[in-house]
Amino acid sequence: MLKFPKWFFDWNEENPTDLIGPGILAGTVASAVVFATIIVAYDNPNETVDVQTGPRGIGMANSKFVRDNTQFDVFEAEYPVFERVEVPEGTPTAAEAYGDSVVAFGDMDQANFDQLQKAMSAWTGTDVVLYDNGEVDAATLATAKSCVELTQYLNDDWDTHNLASDGIGVNCYTCHRGEPTPPGAWFKAGAVNSSAEGWAAIQNRLLVGNTYTQSEYSSLPVDAVEKFLLDGESIKVHDLESRVDQQPGDPTWQDAERTFTLMNHQSNALNVGCVYCHNTRAFYDPTQVTPQWSITTLAQQMAIDVNQTFFAPRSEELGREVGKMNCMTCHMGVISPLNGRNMVAEWPELAAPAQ
Repeated sequence: MLKFPKWFFDWNEENPTDLIGPGILAGTVASAVVFATIIVAYDNPNETVDVQTGPRGIGMANSKFVRDNTQFDVFEAEYPVFERVEVPEGTPTAAEAYGDSVVAFGDMDQANFDQLQKAMSAWTGTDVVLYDNGEVDAATLATAKSCVELTQYLNDDWDTHNLASDGIGVNCYTCHRGEPTPPGAWFKAGAVNSSAEGWAAIQNRLLVGNTYTQSEYSSLPVDAVEKFLLDGESIKVHDLESRVDQQPGDPTWQDAERTFTLMNHQSNALNVGCVYCHNTRAFYDPTQVTPQWSITTLAQQMAIDVNQTFFAPRSEELGREVGKMNCMTCHMGVISPLNGRNMVAEWPELAAPAQ
């Protein structure tokens, strides 16, 4: 057995050493090294992306955790791509092959016409036929024709927003996402019952059947997109006059609450905050907004135009309401739908003016 000499114990008694302090220090340093190694190897799990939208110091910034991947459109990975096919010279056009019943793209060669029908069927989750093949009725053909015209209209007349000329644009998949009814479509709220009117008819309601609720799970009015993006009523909320003496039911109050609903809808549709468009120091002043405010205002006008030009008349023709568009219909929770993918690259005919 090893036996230490007496002087060793005497020296330790005369020179006591604090082992706890150095141990804690060594442990802290080692932990910091391990933590730093993990961050370097696997990236910072709490990293944020900060977007400055206005003057500094007044909250004009949007901050998001990178791990949440909040501006990534997951549908883009599921997008079915249909390439054009090579055809020999002399291949007949669709109109030559299928006759006068072709409702769109009659001057396209038959092979690519068939390929585009397959693409549109995959994009919409339903069989799309662009000519009378003996199995479709007139209403189905009219719907297909209307959808083609709508796509071309969005890419041509509203290119300033959809940027088809800059290699983005829209096609059937932008809204449908592989489903017959676009998951972001909306329908009129309607009254709860025949005797309901005013606030009782449109507030404190959760619309069943809408993938994205119009009131965003709040007690705000559920008819905001109908009033603003279909009827085209004025969107405004800030009034410098006092409303204290007026009773609930005042149209100005109700329109103000509808505006709050619309703003919530737009924020959720793009997954952004108020400062994406507005300046927090003066929400009411249009001279102090961000550039995104102009883009959003243009998009609102586009939605009104498309709803009034295509969807409202189509509802009357069919005798039933069809789904209409708002911001969520295309954006689906991100600023750039489908991660900015070129949706007309393979089929530029979808960006051409309707003939």
